[in-house]
Amino acid sequence: MYMGLFKTNSAVGLELDTGVIRAVELKGRFRSAALTAVETITIPKEAVVEGVVANPEVVAEALKELWLKARLSSEAIILGISNQGVLMRMASLPKVAEKNLARVIYFQAGDYFPIPLDQMVFDFSVVGESTGESGALLEVLLVAARRDLLDKSLGALDRAGLKPLVVDANPLALMRTLPQEKLAGTVVLANIANGLTVLMLATGGVPNIARVIPHSLQSYPGEADLFPAETADSAARKVAVAVEAGVEQDDGRMALEYWGRALANEIRTTIGYYMAQRGDGTVDLVVLSGRGARIPALPQFLTEELGVAVEVINPLTTITDKINFGGVDIQQAAPEFAVTIGLALRGLEY
Repeated sequence: MYMGLFKTNSAVGLELDTGVIRAVELKGRFRSAALTAVETITIPKEAVVEGVVANPEVVAEALKELWLKARLSSEAIILGISNQGVLMRMASLPKVAEKNLARVIYFQAGDYFPIPLDQMVFDFSVVGESTGESGALLEVLLVAARRDLLDKSLGALDRAGLKPLVVDANPLALMRTLPQEKLAGTVVLANIANGLTVLMLATGGVPNIARVIPHSLQSYPGEADLFPAETADSAARKVAVAVEAGVEQDDGRMALEYWGRALANEIRTTIGYYMAQRGDGTVDLVVLSGRGARIPALPQFLTEELGVAVEVINPLTTITDKINFGGVDIQQAAPEFAVTIGLALRGLEY
C-alpha cells in the first residue's frame, strides 16, 4: 500500500462498494477545491463483498465504463479501501532519530497486528509525542492491509488500465472532510455503506479506535425492496414519514427501530471500549456518512438511543464549486460521496 506524497492540481477518489462504484474528481487545492466530476455505476452485489473485490473482471469492465461516463481525466487516482483486513492501531514507541524511525517502527509493529507483517502492506504516521517512565515517546498511527485482499482491488484496477498513486483507508479519508472544530473533541465517525459499516473514534483529530462491522444497508430489513428498486431518497422519505407519524405497525418504523438499535449498540460498544482504555472520557459527537446517513430519521433516532449529539456529514464544506453531474444531485447525495471526496482531497493536500 503506497501512501507517498505527490503534487497535483487534480485527483480522483475511487470507492468500491457492494453494488456500486463511486468516483469524484477534484481540481485545485486542498482548502479551495472545485468539483469537476461525480459519478456512480451499478455493479452486481456479488462483485464486491464487504469491501473485497470478488469478481475482478466485472469490476474492471465497470471501471472502464465509469471512466468514459464521467470523462475522468486525472491520473492521480486515490483508491479507498475498507474491509476486515484493514487494521489501524495507535502505538507509543521510544523516540529515535528520524533516520532510524522506519526500521524501529517496522520491528515493533508486529506486536500490534494479529497477522504477520509479511502478509500485510504496512504504513505509519507520527501524530504526536508524549513522555513515559523511560523518556520521550512517539505516538504513531499504524495502518496495515492484508496483501491478498488489497491485491484483488489492485488487480481489478490494473485490468481496467488504471494505476492508483495512493491507497488510503476510508476512515482517514472521512476526517479530511470535517472542519477542524468538529475534530477538536472526541468524535465517532460512522460510515454506513452498502456493504459494511466502519466506526472510527478520534480525539483531537487523532484516530484511537477503528472497527469494521457487518451491519450495513444490506442488513436493513427489506433492503432488497429499498435498494435499488426504490431510490435512497424515496426510501428515506418513507421511513421518515413513518417515524414522524409514530405509526408503530408501519414496516418503515419497525425496520428503523430494529436496524437502528443494532447500530446504536455497535457505536455504544466502541465508545465503551474507548472509555475503558482511558479510564474515563466522553464523546462529544457522532457523525454519520455513507448512503445510510441519508435516512433523515436516523440521526434523531441515534441521538435518543446514545444520548450523544448525532449529525450527518457535509463533505462539501471544503468545496468551492459545487455542481451536479451525470444525474447525481451532489447537494442531496453528499453524505454518500464523503469517502470519495475525502480520498480526492488526499491528492490535493500537497
